[in-house]
Amino acid sequence: MKFCKRLVTMLLAAALLLGAIPAVSAVEGYTGVADWFEPSLREMQELDLLPDSYYGMDVSEDITRGEMCELAVHALEKIWGYSIEPERTDYFSDTSADYIVKAYELGIVSGYPDGTFKPGDPLTRQEFFQIIENFCNAAAFQPEADESYLTKFDDKTDVANWAREAAQICVKYGYVNGRGTDQGAQLDPTGNTVRCEAMAMFLRAYKSLNEYYYYIKNAQVTVDDNTGSSGGLTGEDSVVDNVEITGVDMHMMVNTDALNVRSSWSTDGKILGTVRYGADLTVTGLCANGWVQILYKGQTAYVSGDYVNEYQEVDHSASDGAVEIANFAMTFVGYSYVYGGSSPSTGFDCSGLVYYCYGHFGYSLNRVADDQMDNGTAVSYDNLQVGDLVFFGSGSYANHVGIYIGNGNFVHAANPSSGVRVSSLNETYYANRYIGARRIIVN
Repeated sequence: MKFCKRLVTMLLAAALLLGAIPAVSAVEGYTGVADWFEPSLREMQELDLLPDSYYGMDVSEDITRGEMCELAVHALEKIWGYSIEPERTDYFSDTSADYIVKAYELGIVSGYPDGTFKPGDPLTRQEFFQIIENFCNAAAFQPEADESYLTKFDDKTDVANWAREAAQICVKYGYVNGRGTDQGAQLDPTGNTVRCEAMAMFLRAYKSLNEYYYYIKNAQVTVDDNTGSSGGLTGEDSVVDNVEITGVDMHMMVNTDALNVRSSWSTDGKILGTVRYGADLTVTGLCANGWVQILYKGQTAYVSGDYVNEYQEVDHSASDGAVEIANFAMTFVGYSYVYGGSSPSTGFDCSGLVYYCYGHFGYSLNRVADDQMDNGTAVSYDNLQVGDLVFFGSGSYANHVGIYIGNGNFVHAANPSSGVRVSSLNETYYANRYIGARRIIVN
């Protein structure tokens, strides 16, 4: 059964649950609990959002970088319903802690240029902002930034450029309210984050995911926000507010980095989600005003026609066998990313997708990405052909792999938030991490 995005969304929605000097209260297992924080702490206990190691904490002290990793990973594993297995543990010279390695592989945190992570260092508030944005992305929720939300803070210009978008998101969505001082509202981006602050703000972010998935699950996506008109049946000719829609049954591909999916055929429509570069869209109608009607999460939605083009199958510059395998891999676009997964029934991790697709045609490959660099023969970037394996990582170690499909693109099991998708080798993230390619089927 295909592990499509809609299934992941439904699982996430089911797993998430809604729910002067301050006086200090007593909550079993914790000390330094201010009155304002006690309800949040009790709610986190009820939701089982606190790792076992947090028991006995003095929540009035600063949270460390390592502690924040553990909180975020614990929440994601609760959402997904299974424990993540990292591909490797030697990313940092000063720690191999399980939860830090997982947080790094999920894109929630990064280390320092000298190869350290410094897990015991206090977490600054702007580092916290960035972790929250990354946490949301890892959970398949991509909130949008808005500069205007920082105008009320006197120290807004103190936020580092790398954390500015994250700060906007945290304030816009109500995760962060700022600190009140005699000088006015402050973000205090370089100040340390107190444990109780971090836990309360994280709880807000976690609960907002529930609201997001509840909305996606129940939204009437065919309603035009301005007029209340419906979009008609998919695949059939219709007229919506004088915009003719020609019913079609075809596929198109996203040709921009990120494209908003809306509830109606204009920028006035509610944003229902985002599709990424290379996404395969099931098109059910072509609007006379240039918009495209699609099937999104099982319902009718719309995207701008300026950022999609006709779906392209892989090119045929390689052997028939390699092209056949690449085309086979493309049939899994939209399936879930699952650590250790290597079949359609469970989902795939990056090397699992490669292992399964080649194994389906009788080729026995190693199971892990770095070991798959020992399979086949090396091929230069300039001579890539359809079906070649493309590797990404650091130095000579590969921690990610995909299958090249031509035209500078590759199909891969990207991460838990994106699943199996098509990406471009020219995307900054992959261009900076590309380390080589191997050809399995030699003409």
